[in-house]
Order: sequence, then C-alpha cells, then structure tokens
Amino acid sequence: MQLRSAAMLLVLLAVAGCGGDDTTFTQDYNRAVRPLSRLGQHIGTKPSSFDTLAKRTAQTRANLAELDPPEDARDEMKALLARLDAVTADLRGVAKAARGKDPVKQRSAAKALVGSSNAVERAETKLKRAVEG
Repeated sequence: MQLRSAAMLLVLLAVAGCGGDDTTFTQDYNRAVRPLSRLGQHIGTKPSSFDTLAKRTAQTRANLAELDPPEDARDEMKALLARLDAVTADLRGVAKAARGKDPVKQRSAAKALVGSSNAVERAETKLKRAVEG
C-alpha cells in the first residue's frame, strides 16, 4: 500500500521534530507538529483518513508559520512551509482520487504524495541543520 506508507512517512517526520537542540525554537517546533504526531497508527487508506491527515498537515503548517526561526534558518523554514502546502494538496488529491475509484488517478495521486512527502523530509532535514548550525 503505497498510500499508507507515504502518509506514515509524513507522520514520522512530524514526530521526529527538530530534536537534539534545547532551544526555544526547537521546543516550539515540536509543539507545532503535534497535530500530526497525535495521529499515530490510526491512519488508514480510506479517503476520510487522507482528509484528516490533510487537515492536520494544514494545521501543522499554520502552527509552524507562527514560529520565529533563527535568522540562519528562515529560508529553510519558508521552504518547509511550501513543501507542507504541497503535501496538503496532494493528500486532498489522494482522497479525491480514492473517492473516484479510478485506479489511474489513484496511482498518479499516490505518486505525487510520495514525491511531496519526500520533499518535506528533505526540507525538514535542511531546517534542522540550519537550526543546529
């Protein structure tokens, strides 16, 4: 199930947070990603599961947008926010494709979600490096 693994990848990234560094930003970041970390193992492959994940991802993005990252990490934060927007759109696309029951559209939506989830992972890694110096 490629759809589920992509969704779980996104959740695992959010649970990881910035970790390690005991700065206020890191603590705030970890609090900001809680809407995703609370999902745990309850993600399925039904359209409603992807709708829920899209809502939580959008909430996480809004939470992160309120943070004031260190000066050296501002560009990386902007990039992460953009990647989260893409994931949110792709999650909604997966839900829509699943409702339509068109296997071609489902595969295409899943592929887009995997790509945007990978982009979130890369953006978060860059942000973590920028914060840790």
